[in-house]
Amino acid sequence: MNKRFRALAPAICVLLTATDAPALTAGGIHAAPVRPGGAPVSVGPSAQPASGGAARGDRRLADAAQRREVETVRALLDEGVDVDAPQADGATALAWAVHRDDLATAGLLLAAGADANAANDLGVTPLMLASQNGSVPMVELLVRAGADPNAARPGGGTALMMAARSGDATVLRRLIAAGADIDAATRSGHTALMWAVAERHPRAVALLAEIGADVRARTAVHTPRARTIVREAKVLSRFEAVNPAVLPRDGDRDPPRPEGGFTPLLYAVLAGDAPTVRVLLSAGADVDDAGPDGVTALMLALVKRHEELALLLVAAGADPHPADAGFTALHLASATGSLAVAEALLARGADPDVRLERPQRLTNSFEIGVFTSPGSGRLTQIGSTPLIVAAKSADGRMMRLLAAAGADPHLTTDDGSNALMLAAGLGKRAATDITYYAWTEEKAVEALAAGLELGLDVNAANAHGETALHAAAYHNANRVIEFLVDNGADIDALNAAGQTPLRLAEGHLICCTTFVRHPAAAMRLRELGADPAAGIRLTFGLTNYGDRDQAAPEPRGPAARTGR
Repeated sequence: MNKRFRALAPAICVLLTATDAPALTAGGIHAAPVRPGGAPVSVGPSAQPASGGAARGDRRLADAAQRREVETVRALLDEGVDVDAPQADGATALAWAVHRDDLATAGLLLAAGADANAANDLGVTPLMLASQNGSVPMVELLVRAGADPNAARPGGGTALMMAARSGDATVLRRLIAAGADIDAATRSGHTALMWAVAERHPRAVALLAEIGADVRARTAVHTPRARTIVREAKVLSRFEAVNPAVLPRDGDRDPPRPEGGFTPLLYAVLAGDAPTVRVLLSAGADVDDAGPDGVTALMLALVKRHEELALLLVAAGADPHPADAGFTALHLASATGSLAVAEALLARGADPDVRLERPQRLTNSFEIGVFTSPGSGRLTQIGSTPLIVAAKSADGRMMRLLAAAGADPHLTTDDGSNALMLAAGLGKRAATDITYYAWTEEKAVEALAAGLELGLDVNAANAHGETALHAAAYHNANRVIEFLVDNGADIDALNAAGQTPLRLAEGHLICCTTFVRHPAAAMRLRELGADPAAGIRLTFGLTNYGDRDQAAPEPRGPAARTGR
């Protein structure tokens, strides 16, 4: 589902074309782009009268219809020109009359023998254009003239799908009465019902569902090519810094998640359309509907931050802990700070200590359990509980709520990372990155205070030796550093690379040959009593500190004893 929030298919209402699939972006369903003044954007053949080029017959009639020159149309018909002669892109005079919703001209053309089923080069028929316009009189005129309601574009799009896009219930009824297949689908599996849902037309959705449209229809499923990412840390010399970009990350070896497999309910949730969700549930949609990657309608509502819709789904009986995704709705509620949803899930029996088993990037700005931030410390987020996820978001209120509901604050991820480390910024994205939460020093201190109140050890270290104080040093977070030291943090603690928080502040590698210094944090750590000789001074290759001639000091403490 990670590409679900990118465009699945263009949703562009072009002059003589129509798309075959609802379009989705990270912001949800988007409308067709138009030029100033309402003119549709053309992404296909030119919508301008042809001038020169290879001859395709006498285009004067189509050009006149495009320019709305009714008298010229009459004169050309009297002259006996070919009524179906197309323009360069296959558009006929009838297509232009229908597009303009010009009943009089369309009637003239049909009376002169115009083909009611003539399609342009993209397979768009006059009936599709009338349906897209939501023009009941034009649809009736074309149907009486023999227009085929089941004619389809190469991709499978039909007039009924265009009518569903416009949302006109009368047009839908007229097409169905004329024999339109209510469950016809495009090659990608999109149906008219999905179009109506995607464009937020609950009345049209109700009509289609009442007549018998399949509310559990599903789009095609696609499985991307298998991952080839296998990161391995190379063996380094004693004082050489490891490149964080080559360290293994959560999810590297996971098989790819399937994409697609959307249903009308999932489209409605993605659009945040509560009225349509209610209609679909009443018509028999599965409240626990999920994509092939296991992400349920409830989870999708939380990812899109449709909190009221998430509460609606919980009240409708959504399962609080489906297992197929590798994480749960409670993890997502914790990540997004949805206190009301978390309370509702816990009231329905959600496990407050459920573990995250498999990471997923849901959109470019929202991920769960994925570590993609080189240079902010080593950890795994696999095994995270909702409380640990809340700590990562520096959400002290959520941490307290979960603890009050019975969550064990002492649980850690698979490598021993605890809530304090995540709250202090371990593995945190850079401040300039877009995320679903805002990590600030003020919020971090609040979350750390919550963790200490719950009895967490301020000096706990994960399998890589990272502590909460190391995490704060990675981010130049002086307020967090001061809070941790005031609460007993070991200021000279060594991580697995023999680095103290001060060493990290003096310079640490972010990626490849790029490193960063935090002079303010280094100064504050010295003021708080950090030993400037403790730990190892690492080299960063050609982009070292700038004082490569200075001999690296011998390590002190555990690093010296272990030979690091």
